[in-house]
Amino acid sequence: MFLSTSAEHITLPRGLTTRLAGRATLLLAMGWLVVGMSAVAPAQVTVQTLIGRAVTDDSHATEINSAITRFRDRDVDGCRAMLERVHADDPKVPPPGVMMATLWLSVKQAAAARAELDQTVTKFPEDPEPYLVLGDLAFQDRMVTDASVLFDRAEELSAKFTSNAKRKRDFDIRCYAGKAAVHEARGQWDAALAEIRKWVEIDPDSASARQRLGSALFQLEKPDEALTAFGEAHDLDSKLPRKEMLLARLYDQAKKTDKARELVEAAVKAAPDDAVVRLGAANWFLTHGDTVAARENGDKAIDLDPKNLEARIVNGTIARVARDFESASKFFGEAHAQSPRNFVASDSLALSLAELPEKENIQRALEIAETNVAMVKDNQQLQIASLTTLSWVLYKLGRMADAEKILAQVSQNNSLTADGAYYIAQILSDKGEKEQAQRLLEQLMTNDPIFANRAAAEELQAALKAEAEASAK
Repeated sequence: MFLSTSAEHITLPRGLTTRLAGRATLLLAMGWLVVGMSAVAPAQVTVQTLIGRAVTDDSHATEINSAITRFRDRDVDGCRAMLERVHADDPKVPPPGVMMATLWLSVKQAAAARAELDQTVTKFPEDPEPYLVLGDLAFQDRMVTDASVLFDRAEELSAKFTSNAKRKRDFDIRCYAGKAAVHEARGQWDAALAEIRKWVEIDPDSASARQRLGSALFQLEKPDEALTAFGEAHDLDSKLPRKEMLLARLYDQAKKTDKARELVEAAVKAAPDDAVVRLGAANWFLTHGDTVAARENGDKAIDLDPKNLEARIVNGTIARVARDFESASKFFGEAHAQSPRNFVASDSLALSLAELPEKENIQRALEIAETNVAMVKDNQQLQIASLTTLSWVLYKLGRMADAEKILAQVSQNNSLTADGAYYIAQILSDKGEKEQAQRLLEQLMTNDPIFANRAAAEELQAALKAEAEASAK
């Protein structure tokens, strides 16, 4: 995806506010083009997760698996006792508190994880890993200064660490990666590059390191070297986008769209029969409003890989933006059948069905939308999208008051998408509040986001303008 992270704000009438994340709004408004975004359980922890960076043999597999099972059964004390026995038998494995922190993080309990790590710092003062994990957590919370201090401390301890060469190598890699991330966040690209080069030297087979190297080189105005680094990253991990696509993403972020387009077209020319490249190109053209090129590449992608879930979702999204709701429903229906718990597929299917004229299709859309709201109730981001979809389906069924109530609830949290803003404008217009609807649409269009209902919003804006001009005569 070639999606900016910059955010713009729109002030809605009567206190309603919405945040439109530039082209990133596409993630919400046009089907969340991230196929893996399903309503899934927390990350699964394995023996490899807990001790794979410390030891290579599986002599502790039985005990570690038993500890994981106890944790899942909420026997936290029993889990901890078992991990403590493993560490007592083999000090080369990570401290028990580090392993416990990993388990807590797998169920999204960051506070409990931090408590384990704080205790580990006291019990194992010479071990760098608690500082590394705390540094990662601080960075995720955008506490860059805290992360910097923690990574520096981890590096100091790693320099003195001699009890396990495998763990020390892992510490060094994580120190370089963490310190590079801090410098990147601060825009200190020379310093970031220096850390990344150390990372590449110690871990030359890391595709992530090569990709980060390319990004740093680009920021230092060395695009040719960046392209080479991206090519090396792709060679190491073929699941990564081609080098041209990675560089195009950076040019996009730098608002050099023409250069980005050249690179996307170069990627297609270099690998015309690569479904992944075609999907990447389709996404890029779609986010830049070129539905013709998007459809061309999307069609080719699905020809190359007819059962590809992402290809179905991308083609459905292209059809939806083009207001071909029959085709959109077909693609999203196939995707939903292939992956029933995939939120992208089900949410987009509901929105497409709601635009079809037959009432049974809208009723089915309601069933899907209501199921989605329940399915993602613990995921705030997906909950916002599911509620927005539900509101529009209710509107299409003539239940305007219910739709308006949900949209007001979503907007109070400053979370309304561009599509949600359009829905409010449509409701305002239907209620006779034409001027407020016009103001909202003007603000929406001024920000110029690409969103699924943009064409419909433009039509509504034109109709309201014509009506206002006629009334003024």
